[in-house]
Amino acid sequence: MLEFLNVSHKYDKKVILNDFSMILQAGEIVSLLGPSGCGKTTLLKLASGIEKLQKGEIKLNGEIISSFNFHLNSEKRQIGYVFQDCALFPHLTVLQNIFFGIKKKDIERCLQKIKNLMDEIDISNLGNNYPHELSGGQQQQVALIRSMASDPKIIFLDEPYSNLDSRLKEKIRDQMLHILREHKISALLVTHDPEEAMFMSDKIGVLNNGCIEQFGSPIDLYLRPKSTFIAEFFGDINILEGIVKDGSVSTVLGTFNCPQKFNNKNVTIVIREEAIKLFSATKINLNKKHKTNLLKSSYYGYVMETRLLAGSSLVHLSLKVDEKKIHLHAKIPGLNFFKVDEKVIVETDPKQIFIFEQ
Repeated sequence: MLEFLNVSHKYDKKVILNDFSMILQAGEIVSLLGPSGCGKTTLLKLASGIEKLQKGEIKLNGEIISSFNFHLNSEKRQIGYVFQDCALFPHLTVLQNIFFGIKKKDIERCLQKIKNLMDEIDISNLGNNYPHELSGGQQQQVALIRSMASDPKIIFLDEPYSNLDSRLKEKIRDQMLHILREHKISALLVTHDPEEAMFMSDKIGVLNNGCIEQFGSPIDLYLRPKSTFIAEFFGDINILEGIVKDGSVSTVLGTFNCPQKFNNKNVTIVIREEAIKLFSATKINLNKKHKTNLLKSSYYGYVMETRLLAGSSLVHLSLKVDEKKIHLHAKIPGLNFFKVDEKVIVETDPKQIFIFEQ
């Protein structure tokens, strides 16, 4: 559906995109995730024709729409665009905004589709209202319908929920995902929110320094990150360091197996906060076998403080190693009943521990 082939772009002397390549298949929802300034929005502008391409090629359905010496005008690309600030015309009503840019001869053909979409997200009574009379969520809904009115081949979404509160954000993105799936519309979403990317996407591309650092399904990126940068993007982490000896590395939380290629090398051990499990050293309530194994492991820490989060608790731990204190975080489900200075046994989930060469 959409191809970026060796795209490079810069503003003045600052390189924004550096030999970027990516393919979006028909019917897919793909997210571009990365820190501010990594080139996410620039990609949308280049693909939509808002900006001219400096190097590389962009294809839509196999046809070149941008290259070094060719630029197809935006209105001919059949791309819908939902901007971060909605970009509604303040002097036009909701319906006038939705039908803006559609030829008169096509309006009648689109009427029923637009009516059905407005009914589906419960804004059919707002057709004669002006943008300033709408809430932020309603403005975003109008912007989505406007982007779909002209039957685009693909829709670009540029951080469409960033100005909404968390409760409204969940509702609007759920509606948006449902509509895109129902109408089998391909979409390219730009976001800096990993949770949003995982919720919305079939594939995620993580940008770093102007190029793709990793591209794959949400579960691939979460369970098989290729770098510390990727692992950190999909959840808070603890970082330890060590030297690999005979295929393993020893840490304050245990000894972990490593690929042989890491032997005698310095490595970074990335441990997700949710990979750490805690048990009270004085109130262990486990089956006998697990209790025996746990006591043998003898990895102990002390609770420094706890914080209740939505659906989980964050526990700050202190582990003493060779007269030094190491500070780690553990995220445990639900409420916790650990007290400050309580001694705890620490266990880890190896599936959520990743080792990278420094």
